[in-house]
Amino acid sequence: MKKKAAKRTKANRAAPARGDFVCQTPVAESETARVKSPVGDVPAEQLTEVTARLDVGWGNALFIRGQGDGLSWDKGTPLVCADASTWTWSTRRASTSIVFKLLLNDQIWAAGTDTIVQPGRCLEVVPTFQQPAG
Repeated sequence: MKKKAAKRTKANRAAPARGDFVCQTPVAESETARVKSPVGDVPAEQLTEVTARLDVGWGNALFIRGQGDGLSWDKGTPLVCADASTWTWSTRRASTSIVFKLLLNDQIWAAGTDTIVQPGRCLEVVPTFQQPAG
């Protein structure tokens, strides 16, 4: 006899967490060098990550522009597509806060103000984009 799959309802679907949290890194803190930063000493090889949750549609991509760890306000760096609605950018070299905005196809800016992620933190965002009129 075949078992019926449980029907997915809002009550039994786990919603992904949103916001800022400490990244999990495989390197033990005692094994890493430490660097001075405005937020205190942080491990030099600590993961700093931005995850965007958004299905941008086939053929489109997300980019990040900003200040800190080699980012530029003039030219975007592509995020890595993990699945249809998950895009990530990460670094292990951040020693100061990173100020950024996301762009669709490195042309259309995300709505809202600049976002800041601190070294060693993971930040999950859900950007919105408004298509240009015309």
